[in-house]
Amino acid sequence: MGVVLPETGFLKGLREISKKNGALLIVDEVITGFRLHNGSVQELLGIEADLTTLGKIIGGGVPVAAYGGRAELMNNVCAIRPGVSGGHTCRKPAGDASGNCGA
Repeated sequence: MGVVLPETGFLKGLREISKKNGALLIVDEVITGFRLHNGSVQELLGIEADLTTLGKIIGGGVPVAAYGGRAELMNNVCAIRPGVSGGHTCRKPAGDASGNCGA
């Protein structure tokens, strides 16, 4: 099916509703990330998600995926104090070396 762009204003409306209700807006950019616009669909449509999922294009042919978001959310995912970690790469040398998961 490919990319089906939303009606004009739909995602901005979701952003407003999510903020009003204290809910997270998560944007799936697995297909659209960096394909439609360098800043992805979010920049193209003028919205900012709390969390974003990416995949395929960031791997350059390797099957990988990633997600990211505001620091206040991401700090709850990987190790932020000794003995606390999240994600299956945390506490492994590559994860620690990347600076993303080391305590």
